[in-house]
Amino acid sequence: MKEEYEHYKSIRVIEYAMVIVVLLIVLIILFPALSKIIYNMSKDAAITNTKDTIDTVKATYTDMNLINEVALPFKVVFNKDGYEFYEMNKKVNYKRTFNIDFEGRLPSSGSVEITENGTVTVKDLTFGNIKCNQVKEENLICEKK
Repeated sequence: MKEEYEHYKSIRVIEYAMVIVVLLIVLIILFPALSKIIYNMSKDAAITNTKDTIDTVKATYTDMNLINEVALPFKVVFNKDGYEFYEMNKKVNYKRTFNIDFEGRLPSSGSVEITENGTVTVKDLTFGNIKCNQVKEENLICEKK
């Protein structure tokens, strides 16, 4: 009787080990696919946030033009502390506070510039581990840093 119990116990251990091995194999197979899905979701979010940031910078420029003349190129530089405004490549501090605020995430670094001819240039806007660039209204390119 005791030998029979030991025999079933060893079979159970082997069964559990096989289940664990099968689960590990499934995880190894699925990990690259899950990583790609997560990367694509992060990239899509960064593209959306970049477009929102561009629209917000354009709206801020328009709002500032309603109050006084704003010189081009107009640039907003983002950093971990917030953002700074530049006109004609010189940092400016406006008497009125302008807040760049929208529902998405603000970038942790990079810049958005409206050039003299009205085109928008995006340089190294960073959202998490995704960096986005766009030169003069060409395609927006977002990739892993």
